[in-house]
Amino acid sequence: MPNLRLTRHAVDAIPFPQTGQVFYRDTLLPGFGLRVGTKSKVYFAEKQVQRRTCRVTIGRADLFAPETARKKALALLGEMAEGRNPNKEKKQEVVTKLTLADAFDSFFKARPHLSPHTVENYSRSARLYLRAWRKKPIHEITRQMVLKRHQELSAQVGKTTANNVMRHLRSVYNYAAATHDEFPPNPVQILTQAQAWHREQRR
Repeated sequence: MPNLRLTRHAVDAIPFPQTGQVFYRDTLLPGFGLRVGTKSKVYFAEKQVQRRTCRVTIGRADLFAPETARKKALALLGEMAEGRNPNKEKKQEVVTKLTLADAFDSFFKARPHLSPHTVENYSRSARLYLRAWRKKPIHEITRQMVLKRHQELSAQVGKTTANNVMRHLRSVYNYAAATHDEFPPNPVQILTQAQAWHREQRR
């Protein structure tokens, strides 16, 4: 990893590699560096946190002056010196803010080729049958909440609809969990573990 003082002139003069990435370390502030790819130059801060290397992206070199990026790096390195992992904290913050409605929206965006019929069925589940949870962070939906709601829907709108709603919730939750590492296990699993799914007659 080459070492040099990261000034505006030095950063602009660094060539883009034809393939892969090259990392440059700043000689002024240990832990501050520049990642150069085939089309981009990005500042980062790097330090050992709990015996593991933690590298935090600061921003693109065409948007941040080296002096500004260095100040941000200094603050991040201070957090990491205290044992905090900014990457993990950022992921956790995203998880705590992701509502059920947000999760359904993300699910649809990731699957643009779903049939209109499928989209409408999923949307109806969120809009009508899971309406009380739409603004709730999805990771706060518990196993007992799922079990209770499944029982309520079974009595109110029928066993088949209750099953379908929970299948939709299970799929959306699985997608959210796949894109956010900090998620707890899917709460809809309780229906399988408790053998609470209703038997359905095939048409």
